[in-house]
Amino acid sequence: MRAEVFKPGNIKKLKKDFDDINECDKPVYYVVINIFDAFPGRISAIKVYKDSDIDLKIRLGNKDYRYIKILKSKSGMFEIMRLPLDERKIGKNSLYDMIRRDVKSGDQLTRETRNEILKYIDFNRNRKKLLYILSDSENKNYYIMKETTIKDIVVHDIEYMYSKDSSYRIYNGTIPAKFIGDYWTSYLKRRKKTEMDVWKSLITQ
Repeated sequence: MRAEVFKPGNIKKLKKDFDDINECDKPVYYVVINIFDAFPGRISAIKVYKDSDIDLKIRLGNKDYRYIKILKSKSGMFEIMRLPLDERKIGKNSLYDMIRRDVKSGDQLTRETRNEILKYIDFNRNRKKLLYILSDSENKNYYIMKETTIKDIVVHDIEYMYSKDSSYRIYNGTIPAKFIGDYWTSYLKRRKKTEMDVWKSLITQ
């Protein structure tokens, strides 16, 4: 995988050239600039990848790395992940069958079904322990989340969608940007943290 490499010494040039960057790519480079600015002296380098399972590889020191996937909203929606639920077989049934069985019995998924969804998400991901940055294109907001948080959101969305009698066998994983924004606000309030507290804990600690 070829990558662009940015270090503290050449970030000024990126800032100077920022207006000339393709609009689709700007959220990625915006994150690069702001991570260097937010954590001066802590970031050794950031690699930017294209057509890869990650968008950024952040190096802190010699051997400490963070792997970042950036998701950009389109028309007020985030496309988180796609899961063909009927293709995942558990014994004689599919994961789709398990979900439909649960919601017919009540509005909530059983622990067994939740665990199977989480396993399926892991099966479909190429890299573990990713950090996700969600770029709300319309409102110019950026949210950073651990992979476990993204998984929780997906399971919650599947539970909600199928409790409303959805019959789609493929989960398209489109989450409203407003839901993500509300989730982020609620998360900060519950944890009694500022946005910078969360960014710092996930990027540099």
